[in-house]
Amino acid sequence: MRTTAIAHVEATSALARMSKGGRLSAAQLRSRLTELDRLWGALYAHKVSESLLKQAAKSARAHALRAYDAVHLAGALAFAEGEDLVFACWDRELHEAASRHSFALVPEQL
Repeated sequence: MRTTAIAHVEATSALARMSKGGRLSAAQLRSRLTELDRLWGALYAHKVSESLLKQAAKSARAHALRAYDAVHLAGALAFAEGEDLVFACWDRELHEAASRHSFALVPEQL
């Protein structure tokens, strides 16, 4: 499985915000962070390079995406060269942008 290097920051942030908002207890947060770190070790994380950021800026303009979402799409576009990829996301705008690039999507519809 592949992702961009910023995915770890995003997932960590989401978990921390869930804890702050009372949706996860301190014990649940520790458990989920441990699981995230375990899963992260099994992923290939694409570095965020200057060329990837240039592509992300193009994606942000073309699809009016938030910054990190544009970086994720740019990473997927970089991975996609010569490969069949499945793009997984649960953000409506990013999902729509990925579908415009003909990625197979998970979930198929939001």
